[in-house]
Amino acid sequence: MVITKKKQLLIAVAWICIVPPGVYFAFNYFPSKVMDWPSLLLYFFILIVTMAMPIHVSHMRISLERWITFIVFFQYGVFAELVFSQVAMILLLFNGKGKPPILHRFLVNSIMFTIVSNVSGLIFHAFSGGIGMMLDFHQLLILGSLYAISYMVLNSVLVQLYFTWMRAGILIWTNGTMWDYIVTMIVLPFSISLYYLNIHFGNKSILLIGIPLLLIIYIIRLYHRSDDLNAKLSSASVIGRELADRLGFEDVIRTFIVKLRDVVSYDQAYVFDLKSGKHLVPLMGSENGVVTKDVQNLVLRTPIFAGNGLDLDKTSIIETKKEAKMLKNFVFPQSVQSIMVAPIKRDQKTEGYLILTSHQKNMFQALEMQIVDVLTGYFAISLVKARLYEKTVEQSERCGLTKLYNFRYLDAKLDADILRYHEGDIHSLSAIMLDIDYFKKINDTYGHQSGNDLLCAFSKLLLPFVEQDATLARYGGEEFVFILPNKGKNESIALAEQIRKTVEEVRFRIVPDLSESRQPIDIGVTVSIGVASVPEDAEDVKSLLRNADRALYIGGKQAGRNRVGVFSREETGAVE
Repeated sequence: MVITKKKQLLIAVAWICIVPPGVYFAFNYFPSKVMDWPSLLLYFFILIVTMAMPIHVSHMRISLERWITFIVFFQYGVFAELVFSQVAMILLLFNGKGKPPILHRFLVNSIMFTIVSNVSGLIFHAFSGGIGMMLDFHQLLILGSLYAISYMVLNSVLVQLYFTWMRAGILIWTNGTMWDYIVTMIVLPFSISLYYLNIHFGNKSILLIGIPLLLIIYIIRLYHRSDDLNAKLSSASVIGRELADRLGFEDVIRTFIVKLRDVVSYDQAYVFDLKSGKHLVPLMGSENGVVTKDVQNLVLRTPIFAGNGLDLDKTSIIETKKEAKMLKNFVFPQSVQSIMVAPIKRDQKTEGYLILTSHQKNMFQALEMQIVDVLTGYFAISLVKARLYEKTVEQSERCGLTKLYNFRYLDAKLDADILRYHEGDIHSLSAIMLDIDYFKKINDTYGHQSGNDLLCAFSKLLLPFVEQDATLARYGGEEFVFILPNKGKNESIALAEQIRKTVEEVRFRIVPDLSESRQPIDIGVTVSIGVASVPEDAEDVKSLLRNADRALYIGGKQAGRNRVGVFSREETGAVE
């Protein structure tokens, strides 16, 4: 919901035009009773206690202040009820969570409560309702119910009109409205009962109705918090199992960030790795609902220094701008109102941090801290398992010397890519095979270790040519293969020629293993290359590699080396 400055100004003008006249009207024109200040102060105290104990149902915050505002209305009239309602609204705003600016929310709610109090009071008196003197039970029950119903309906209609004006698209009949009706009708009998008891026993009636009701609210609140904690802990256990099922390191982090929102509401989330206890490295974050490795909204200062405000042992909640500035390694956006910082620990050692932020005040509570502590434990264990799994996979799929993919991985990737071609996911598939010219001579002249050094340097030279979705693998010995999905034959020939020229122009530094001085020297090498493509030259994986290899030897090596051979069904030629 976007609140423009124009609409904020209109609301401010509406408040000036409605609230002060509404208060004046309620004070001067509605029937009222002489104020019993001790009773009013006692009611005011009970109102504050009631507002401090809201009940949360299905992510909704339900306050029971109406049992006090109704009794105040029955005893002292519209003006007293209006004052109590405004105070209750202010307490609710400062203790609640809302995205619109608090001043705007105050003005809107103040206008609504002023209108509701005056209009529902008019309806009550229009049907001969009296203040502080109604002794007939049935009359008070009927008129009290009429007052409560008109109060609820007017409030709902005004809320609907406001959201319609703001173009928020919220319907009048929601779960929140339903609970508002239910709670109002539940508390109404308590207000009527307290009214009658007050007539006979005065302030002592609070001991019979008020205090027991507050205790019931407190017990319900404790029960609900316990039930909510159990539900969230159960959800956390489910999330823990989902994390355990993830095998990839990044997949574990992504799952953790996404699933965390199911049990802890946040606007942004960040996971940081703590390198050597000194450097914070962002691994992944969620910003504006998008999980990304390229975090933008949080400025990071590293390395960690003394007095940085980060706690290595326990989770902390930050609710003020002053406290946020104590986290000296981070600069948060001005819109951030609540922050939670949780260490990610393994074997009692902090290895990273989870940071959650919200644009709402008082967003994170002790319950959320408990949930986060449980989940970061699952998370740390899953990360360790994912690292071990990826390391095992890498060792089975990577060449131990060059760290490029090996033939085993290449074979599986080619099968997958050729399937993508036949299913229409890609329109072409090309293979570029490279062989270092006279590599055996280099081994014989400088030693095998020098040859290995050359292979490593040569591999690094090829990496910048690996485009998105492409694969580079060591085929065996001094042979390397590029697999290029969605790259046609002419594009592949051009890329192969670019690689050939680059290799020809580069000097590789090696340390001769067979010389006595072992002084580093720079040598030059060339490559012979073969190119073949699907669908022009092959229909399956074996034919593609075989034809690229044939083009390499016929069009490259046999044609004089340092050439790009291109496979053709008629003949295999070379690009000079």
